Amino acid sequence: MRILHIGALLMLATSLAACSSQNVQPNTALASNGDTHAQPELFEVSQPQPTTRSTQSQPYIQQQNQQIASTNRENNSTPAAQITPTQLGSAGADKTYRGQGRLNRLPDNIASSLRLRGLPEQNLGAYVRPVSGAQPLLVAYADTPRNPASTMKLVTTYTALGVLGPNYRWPTEIYTTGNQMGDTLQGDVVIKGYGNPNFGEQDFRQLLQALRAQGVRNINGNFVVDKSYFNVPQQAAIDNNVNADYNAQPEALLYNERGSCYEMRNKAGQVERMCPIKPRNGSDLNANLFADFWRIWVGEMSGTLNGGLQVQSVPAGAKLVNTQYSSPLRDIIVEINKESNNVKARQLLLSAGAKQFGAPGTTQKGAGAVGQWLESRGLRFSNLKIENGSGLSRIERISTREMGEMLVDAYNSPYRDDLMRSMAVLGTDGTVKNRLKNLTGRGKFKTGTLRDVRALAGYLTAANGQTYVVALLHNDANIRATAKEAHDDLVEWVYYGSQNNVASAQ
Repeated sequence: MRILHIGALLMLATSLAACSSQNVQPNTALASNGDTHAQPELFEVSQPQPTTRSTQSQPYIQQQNQQIASTNRENNSTPAAQITPTQLGSAGADKTYRGQGRLNRLPDNIASSLRLRGLPEQNLGAYVRPVSGAQPLLVAYADTPRNPASTMKLVTTYTALGVLGPNYRWPTEIYTTGNQMGDTLQGDVVIKGYGNPNFGEQDFRQLLQALRAQGVRNINGNFVVDKSYFNVPQQAAIDNNVNADYNAQPEALLYNERGSCYEMRNKAGQVERMCPIKPRNGSDLNANLFADFWRIWVGEMSGTLNGGLQVQSVPAGAKLVNTQYSSPLRDIIVEINKESNNVKARQLLLSAGAKQFGAPGTTQKGAGAVGQWLESRGLRFSNLKIENGSGLSRIERISTREMGEMLVDAYNSPYRDDLMRSMAVLGTDGTVKNRLKNLTGRGKFKTGTLRDVRALAGYLTAANGQTYVVALLHNDANIRATAKEAHDDLVEWVYYGSQNNVASAQ
């Protein structure tokens, strides 16, 4: 939770709530009782190089992955996010392995462990295959489409690395309209977002400092927010927990992950605390951003604003003042993967869709980008169903074999290093910090947890030095946290392969 102490507003002799209510346009209000957003689980990524292809089935062709340089641009230059689609080629026939494994049922001790917990073994899909692409060690109930929970982030992030590129940086732009007369702008200030998952206070301050550096102090107009780069409908809250941080909605101008709170003194000298963001509500996001605009521009920079808050597209003829760039995607996915951040994963899917099929980014375009990327890698997944790309869904599906095959492909791609760096290390950090301490450092995994769902997917280096992909997708109405014990037993079975005559075979 972010707590911002607004001592600078004492000079205004009014509360932040009062300032906002005076300046926000009709029907826009600050929310109360908001929640912070520090999300539960994520995904992983790997780094394959796109191949070229000529085909009539893909009208949106991508050129090379671009890294955006963080430099100011002249007025009327092309916005940074309007880059050409990544050129994805066809790998030809489906290379997904469809055959049997060395073992095609769960090991006896794992099946027994499940039965003792009242869990039918067929509800656990398991796929274990050497990263070399040799015959799988284990294929058990692996072709049933299942809800992957947050392991779906593996699919989304792998796609983002391939489509956006590991060096991709999200831009956020600040514009002005009208003319500047001395230190007064006779027009509006406009902030346009392109989906930066990490846009926060320091980034916002940088943009406003650039405006101040132009000599502007007084704004005789409105503060305008442009969120048009994404078009995503409100998704119903998972499990009806509308105020939960993990239900935060994506936004082209996502600010502080919808998690800011403010403390300040009112006229009477009393400290007031406000949390204007509720993660489900887009208008709350506007209020949150406007609150920080007031705090920074008026409170810190001694500026003025005579207008209010508006939400609309950048008008024609607006002057680009400055562009702020995010850290590269390869760094952002570390937080997404290790800590399983839902809203940031959703930002990736929408961004990939916008790049491949043009703005505005939608979940449908994002799903199309995933399909293009996987097809370019020779992976055709008939069971894959995407709703938002984060796994925070009751309808997303993938089979355990498909998850495992994607991880094999990712390991043998140019994105492997970024993938491995971003994933949670077994027994060490992220969502597997407290699991399998006896195998600390031997695996990198993504977990998935929803009601009726437990999942684990990633890489394990066994005692004999062989590295395996391990994918476990478990859907059962009676599943509980203790099911993880059976999953951990299966990971140990793979690790100590030399102690059983199936796992010992290379």
